[in-house]
Amino acid sequence: MAHPKIGIALGAGGAKGVAHIPMLEALDELGITPHRIAGCSIGAVMGALYASGLSAQEIKDKIARLAITRSDTVRGVFSDRKINKWLGMIDPDFRRSGLIKSESIMAELCEDRSCETFEELAIPLTVVATDFWERRTVVLDSGPLKPAIQASMALPGLFTPVELDGRVLIDGGTVNPVPYDVLTNSCDVVIAIDINSGSAAERGSVPGYFDTVFGSVQIMQQAIVEQELRARPPDIYINPQLSDFRTLHYHKVDEIYRQADAAKLELKHRLTERLAI
Repeated sequence: MAHPKIGIALGAGGAKGVAHIPMLEALDELGITPHRIAGCSIGAVMGALYASGLSAQEIKDKIARLAITRSDTVRGVFSDRKINKWLGMIDPDFRRSGLIKSESIMAELCEDRSCETFEELAIPLTVVATDFWERRTVVLDSGPLKPAIQASMALPGLFTPVELDGRVLIDGGTVNPVPYDVLTNSCDVVIAIDINSGSAAERGSVPGYFDTVFGSVQIMQQAIVEQELRARPPDIYINPQLSDFRTLHYHKVDEIYRQADAAKLELKHRLTERLAI
């Protein structure tokens, strides 16, 4: 009997997106290679790295070289030039519709890999973006890879929109935060990893500007996912119970990994049952 074709969709979620790495570790530990990966926003970034042939541990090592954690000393941050890398990604020109250069992030993440086209990837990848003027999902799975990833992660106000094939594209999470639907026609078992629908935010004082903007985006994304789950649930749905990490809390990656461990074990259990491994 042929092995079932496994598809995994990695959802949007800002810094919480590093929680996708433990889910990919689960696949590595079970010896499972997905038939296809789908991704949105940070999920598109993680999906592209994994599809390029990197293991989950190699992706984690790459993130560690960029992330500034609580264990870093001030001397360590500056000696490793981590702070300079992040400062170099900031573009304070508000006329460009974004604060951070997605090109710089892609250059850092793909510095040691061939990430030129979808066709060169070891695992087929589909990413979703949003056509700003047409107000609809755009599915990208062929041609140049980096512009597609930049479009999928172009969160309004944070990253500059991407012009691609005559369209203005923004973050795919505005219409399809966990794009498992693009896997249903090509995969036998569809896994959806939703990192935004975990623990509720802690109550507190009135949030500041960025917390209000990004928090509102996450609320809208969660509503979209809930509607999709009612209409067409995936075969396996995993939503790591993560604290209310903010969109740019990349300095808390170690804590995010720890909180995602339970979901990693759940995914391994569900796959073991489903595939009789």
